[in-house]
Amino acid sequence: MPNFNGMTTDRNYQGCYAEVLFSAECTKLGYIVSKPMLDSSPYDVIVDTGEGLFKVQVKFTSQVPTVRKNSIHISLSNSYVFYTIKAVDYFAIYSTYFGGFFIIPNSGNHQAFRLNAQGKYSDNFNKFVFK
Repeated sequence: MPNFNGMTTDRNYQGCYAEVLFSAECTKLGYIVSKPMLDSSPYDVIVDTGEGLFKVQVKFTSQVPTVRKNSIHISLSNSYVFYTIKAVDYFAIYSTYFGGFFIIPNSGNHQAFRLNAQGKYSDNFNKFVFK
């Protein structure tokens, strides 16, 4: 697994890397993955589970938890615009520190997530289940 802390800080490269990892894992599980033609789409991929189509926004972070908080913080965007439930069904956040994805359903009001191994979203770690 590449170490992005020393390899590259190009955010586009890191985002593409996370999208490829996510798509490969979904394909390995038997899902069909499609990518929109436009980069301006609010979602990065569509996952077809055979029981439904799910729009997924993929994020990348190479943050290391602070000692005090023992968690990482990831913003979903640089603006105050929310990802609506109509626009995105799930967030798939790849963490180099944890070595996998936190796959979190969109509630429609997330602007950021705080992630750690025993926290609120620990049950969402590497759980590629879409409903």
